[in-house]
Amino acid sequence: MPSTSRYQKILVPLDGSGWSQRAVPHAVDIALSNQSEVVLLSVFSAPAQSYTPELALAGQNSAVQELRESVALYLNGLSSELREQGITTYAHVIDGANPAAAICNYVRTSDVDLVVMSTHGRTGLARIIFGSVARAVMEGVQVPTLLVHPDEETPAS
Repeated sequence: MPSTSRYQKILVPLDGSGWSQRAVPHAVDIALSNQSEVVLLSVFSAPAQSYTPELALAGQNSAVQELRESVALYLNGLSSELREQGITTYAHVIDGANPAAAICNYVRTSDVDLVVMSTHGRTGLARIIFGSVARAVMEGVQVPTLLVHPDEETPAS
């Protein structure tokens, strides 16, 4: 019997930090209770992306590729853990210099019904200087967005 939930596809953007991973248990709970699929997404921005041609000339291209592959391995490992819990899961690494814009574009083009992501908890001057990817995503998409505070305890499984 097909799922009748409004949340059929849940997107969890991850940046590799423990903070971002705090969103995963929340997405798992929602997915299990709604028979939803979960998409784990990481936006890869090569270090010194504006110098990519120079890095290629300097032979650093393989190091950048190894870094991208390590991100994919991380997502695939996490995806395997979710599959063991009975959740249909996909992992995607996309390229982009602006993570918020890349996430918003992914949501618009991939039929995502819910975004579950962690904030990094920056306040004051740090938030002004670094901005907030979570805020930009929340304001840039037309689907519900669940923001998980990084200090919040993960729910019991």
